[in-house]
Amino acid sequence: MAGSTASKQVRGVCAGAAVFALLGWLIPLAPANADNSVFHRGLGNEPRTLDPHRAIGTSASILIYDLFEGLMTVDREGQLTYGAAEAYEVSEDGRTYVFRLRENLRWSDGKPKTAEDFVYSFRRLMDPRTAARYASFLYLIENGRAVNTGQAEIETLGVSALDERHLEIRLNNPAPFLPDLMAAVAAVAVPAHAIEAHGQQWTRPANFVGSGAYRLIEAVPQTYLLAERNPYHYATESVRIERVFYYPLENDSASLQRYRAGELDLTLRYPADQTRWIERNLPGHLRSSPGLGTGFILLNISRPPFDDPRVRRALSLAIDREGIVSRLLDGQVEPAYSLVPPTIENYTPQQASFQSMSMQARMTEARALMQEAGFSQRSPLRVAMRYDSQDTNNNIVIAVRAMWRAVGADMEMVNSDFGAVIADARSGNYESALYAWFAAFNDASTFLGTLDSTNRSTNFARYANEQFDTLMAAASASPDLEERRELMQQAERVAMEDHALIPVFFYSGQRLVSPVVQGWVDNPRAANLTRYLHIER
Repeated sequence: MAGSTASKQVRGVCAGAAVFALLGWLIPLAPANADNSVFHRGLGNEPRTLDPHRAIGTSASILIYDLFEGLMTVDREGQLTYGAAEAYEVSEDGRTYVFRLRENLRWSDGKPKTAEDFVYSFRRLMDPRTAARYASFLYLIENGRAVNTGQAEIETLGVSALDERHLEIRLNNPAPFLPDLMAAVAAVAVPAHAIEAHGQQWTRPANFVGSGAYRLIEAVPQTYLLAERNPYHYATESVRIERVFYYPLENDSASLQRYRAGELDLTLRYPADQTRWIERNLPGHLRSSPGLGTGFILLNISRPPFDDPRVRRALSLAIDREGIVSRLLDGQVEPAYSLVPPTIENYTPQQASFQSMSMQARMTEARALMQEAGFSQRSPLRVAMRYDSQDTNNNIVIAVRAMWRAVGADMEMVNSDFGAVIADARSGNYESALYAWFAAFNDASTFLGTLDSTNRSTNFARYANEQFDTLMAAASASPDLEERRELMQQAERVAMEDHALIPVFFYSGQRLVSPVVQGWVDNPRAANLTRYLHIER
């Protein structure tokens, strides 16, 4: 999945917990919705767009998994499986893939879907005018970087339709993880005929054309989105849920109330301080699995004093990760000292060297480093932190402010909506920010690529380190998986010792899932497509 602010999976500590304790628990857990053909699914923030090439955040990803499909997808257990493709072949040198599409593929409006549609989709994704956030992950395609940076014509991208059912993808170097990447949200097929007819309005319900098991039919801002089963999807006969309501829910307590009232069959949100109560009183409802995401603090390295590694190290040393996890997040996530989470396959995360130090020793060193850089409690560093305005994030930032104040940094808390934080991080209009990154595919490069100095689409820290870039370029060019892994691990060690950003915690996929939802399987991708589920009320 895509990156997002740190609000997306961690549950907030509710400021109104006392009131909720008196009133919220009086609401019975009862089936307000009795129709087994309808699924009521709670999201986090409302997606700003459902255009797969421009969408950001977990909520958008959930919808896109249901509404669109790429060459590959995931099965009910979150494992890689075939999507629009039914097979693929790889050349001996590992640089050319040919995907064979299923017969008689259709868009959700019934029009045929062919290999040319995928050529169009990849070209649109890499077109610099699209400004796709995740285009850099496809730089491994022949001429991908040159096309995306405007240095080559879009027709030179290494993607071709051999005929209606065969798509060829040519790579710069061998990339055995390419099939996994083809299941990412940004790699889905998008409809040329709808986009050309309606422009940026093509994802509105009246204009919508998709390729997934569901199609969008209604959207009421800040209230719900409604999708129905797509009769033209190749697997439609196996889809048991007819309609899906997706509810954007930004308040943790209200989300839990609606879930307990039976208005939601699933919700991503609930107050973290109610976790133990939920475990005791709603056994089996809380579902959790290790995630593919990291919550961290961005420092804008292009601005003084964050261009000073002493300041970056001091601020990282001062963060009591274990305290944040245990006291604010109810121990539901793990403290992080690396950018890459331990759930990434074929990789060993490289942790900051100070992990084994006591907090007392860390604070002593942090104060000394800040004094060397010219800051102290009497003459503090002034820094503003941007964050998504939700209870969890607010409590985390309050804690970090106290930790930084103790070493000579005075933080101003600046909260706003999710989209504004993203926009300012992308433009560099920030000093520090609470942020997060979720894997677009299960490979360490999806995290480490965000620190590539040439990748301005996701390198929001403005990090630039020649040694890091050299190691990542060598990893990208290596045909040997073990060598590639070691090079990436070396690169992460460089970034962590240079304090390119401040890891705080690793996400876990946590949600409340009603027992009426059948077919649910917890998985690290947190990818539970509605097409695999059914309801028994």
